[in-house]
Amino acid sequence: MKLTKVNYRSLFDLCILCLKPCNSRSGICRSCKKDLPWLNAQCSICALPLTNAPENAICGQCLKKKPSFTQVNALFLYQFPIDHFIGKIKYTSKTQYIGHLAQLLLEHCSLPSSVEALIPIPMHKVSLYKRGFNQAELLAFELGKKLKIKVDTHLLKKKKSTRRQMELKRSERLKNQRNVFQAKDNHYKHVMLIDDVMTTGATLEAAAQTLIKAGTERIDVLVIARTPK
Repeated sequence: MKLTKVNYRSLFDLCILCLKPCNSRSGICRSCKKDLPWLNAQCSICALPLTNAPENAICGQCLKKKPSFTQVNALFLYQFPIDHFIGKIKYTSKTQYIGHLAQLLLEHCSLPSSVEALIPIPMHKVSLYKRGFNQAELLAFELGKKLKIKVDTHLLKKKKSTRRQMELKRSERLKNQRNVFQAKDNHYKHVMLIDDVMTTGATLEAAAQTLIKAGTERIDVLVIARTPK
């Protein structure tokens, strides 16, 4: 009887969405990639999703008051299956998805060559103890390793525990982040804040303000997903 040789590796190289054979480094096949909730029309500053907006459009909020960060780079709308992956990472410790999402960021977002360090949004020590890890920090290390950019986890600290931003209205979110962060004096000319999701931007704005007061000159932001408001 003739035995057929089995390529056992092919049994593991499956798309994490459709479970069909996939040789993509992100773990998502070409067909499923097309169906991802890509963020297209957006504010050129804060990446707020806009409808049929021209290139370099600026949303009303940024026109009214320019944020402390220069630009937000966001890849997806916070919709299925991206919201599912992020939820699995944060609430069921499925940290293996971070590698897949980091690879998508690497493939589709270009970081300026002037970025000196990646700064993950920190968690308060109580929240960090409860969860066991900071998903923004894991994402930053994954990106930093592949881009060969320094990840600085000592520059920015969260000194106060706050309520979850998703549970709050915009005005409450802004209050929730006042005087939350502290930063060491530094001489960075350009850094990139790293987080998983951006909602109103209150957390990122508070972090950017704190870094600027501590000496950082320019701050950009990189997130996986952006909500409509």
